[in-house]
Amino acid sequence: MAVLKGIKVSSGVAVGPVVRLDRGIVGLHRIVSDPFRERALYEAAIVLAKDELRRLQQHSQGADADILMFQIALLEDESFTNEIGDYIAAGAGSAAAVERAEKIFAARLNNVDNEYIRQRSVDVRDACRRVVDILDGRPRQKLQLTEPVIIAADLFFPSDIFAIDRDMILGLIADGDSDTSHAAIMSRTMGIPAVFNLGKEATIGLKGREVLLDGLSGTVTSEPTPDDIVAANHRLALFERKNRKQHALARKPCLTRDGTRVALFASASTPEDIENAMHAGADAIGLVRTEQLLLDHATEAQQYFRYISCLAAAAGKTVAVRTGDVGADDAAPWVEDVRRAAENRRLLRTQITALLRAGTRGELYVMLPMITGPEEWDDVMQEVEHCKEHLERRGVEFDKDLEFGCLIEIPAAALVADQIIDHGAKFLAIDIDDLVRYTLAANTKDGSRRYGRADAPAVRRLVNMVCRMAKDRNVPVFMCGVKTNALPAMETYLRDGIHAYCMEAAILNDLKAKFMDLDLNQAPTQEEPDKTLPTA
Repeated sequence: MAVLKGIKVSSGVAVGPVVRLDRGIVGLHRIVSDPFRERALYEAAIVLAKDELRRLQQHSQGADADILMFQIALLEDESFTNEIGDYIAAGAGSAAAVERAEKIFAARLNNVDNEYIRQRSVDVRDACRRVVDILDGRPRQKLQLTEPVIIAADLFFPSDIFAIDRDMILGLIADGDSDTSHAAIMSRTMGIPAVFNLGKEATIGLKGREVLLDGLSGTVTSEPTPDDIVAANHRLALFERKNRKQHALARKPCLTRDGTRVALFASASTPEDIENAMHAGADAIGLVRTEQLLLDHATEAQQYFRYISCLAAAAGKTVAVRTGDVGADDAAPWVEDVRRAAENRRLLRTQITALLRAGTRGELYVMLPMITGPEEWDDVMQEVEHCKEHLERRGVEFDKDLEFGCLIEIPAAALVADQIIDHGAKFLAIDIDDLVRYTLAANTKDGSRRYGRADAPAVRRLVNMVCRMAKDRNVPVFMCGVKTNALPAMETYLRDGIHAYCMEAAILNDLKAKFMDLDLNQAPTQEEPDKTLPTA
């Protein structure tokens, strides 16, 4: 009996024989024709590859469909196509040109300082391998199985799992891979036990053997004893009992005891955050922070793939992206934040262009921070039109009707929210954390921060004013920036009429439990509302 230790990817226990994926050798017996023929072969292969991916997508849903959407988007990407075209024009064969592009684009993602994005390089490799297999005339047949097995591989491409009957997969084990790969996401979504990163060529010797896959301990045991299996199942039972209550809450809609429906959104910085939010039961992603992209000087292509990844991780649910505000999380006075935002036109154009392109790939919305009034809103909308014209000239597909909303985080924006709506804002998001900070002068010159109450009278008056303006114009509004210390104040705003909130996924179910225990027909648990305040 041998025990291999890897990383825990998807909880569960499986026992069965191992079948290892063998992708064979590519690149044999290639003959390179003239560049015109090679370009024609490449373009035909792209059409066939996208057709195969779309057929797979028709039978997929949620995160699976979005993974395939990401791969189709890569094959349609202008910079990807140009990279291959240039290499073919220089005399390379079409298959070799795709392999070269695969290395370049996968390396770009691997160099991003984020584990989730780095793992998207596998999707690049998967899409490119499909095109190369078509060009090399290699069959793309699914693994033929006659009994349920544990699938092993050096690492998994998403299409490896798509191509196998789910009922035939007991579990997944891999020499490499990580817990943020698409294969990992798919295994958790499909409820398949999985252990990855067992070590180089670790699974080769397991082919044909019976193993015990323990997704809780992250181990794979060859030729397990009955006692090993009993112990693993006991650990699984304890784990499931411990998490049953939290999982049940995550699956339930947020309804107060009197039947009031409350939408709970999650904020995020990475696709990995979004995936965690989906598991926590978030109704949507209400705010995706993008400051790091700007600080890293991410290109249009890099940003585009980040937004596509966010949409894929959200599994079809709405994603609202906040355009870059590099001062959003520091202690600089808000006037400097506004001036900095006004000076970042070049960064804004790159980001807006990437967002317009990504808007064709899912339910994407964009919110603009640090808007002080309708004039600044109009300035940004003018930039949006410039970006649309630029994409039109390039012949690149984009969302002509991408909706933009305004983040209400400073008193100036709250006071003229009606004018911002009249100038085109399709929704409003009240950042309660920043609104408290700016309204109550919570910044000090030495950079420290003093926190006032989230429902302080001045703040609450501004919030209710914004809600009234939005309601009069039939524009949706939600509250974001909800932190742990502000949770007690959210009952006040719920009673005032705000029925949508956005916070970190880690505290989402804390607020859900609080709201589900409320009866809005009964007296509030806090002090009586100030009757002089307008209600939403």
